[in-house]
Amino acid sequence: MKRRSLAFALITALSLLAPIGAQADWNDRGGHEHVLVARVAAFWPYHLRLRDGRVLELHRGTIINPTGLTPRWGMLVRIWGHRDDDGSFVADRIDLVRGGERGDADGRR
Repeated sequence: MKRRSLAFALITALSLLAPIGAQADWNDRGGHEHVLVARVAAFWPYHLRLRDGRVLELHRGTIINPTGLTPRWGMLVRIWGHRDDDGSFVADRIDLVRGGERGDADGRR
């Protein structure tokens, strides 16, 4: 029973590290699908700026979940996307990470 609990804990810990590993692929020049998790700094039509300074492009088919959500400052989002031919990162899907919203400007609730 202890082994099963230890194995479950190890698998859970490794799955939590997956988004960190995906962020390292940001500079990959291929058109492969990538996932990154970050906080929103700004949103305007067809563009999303992250708190780390990166700017992502959105397209008409970009899915934002939950439906009707408008990304805003401080939201924690998970982004699936790919590199375009010009090297820009194009977001195909954006999901709000539950419990990831910041309450005020300095990040405290």
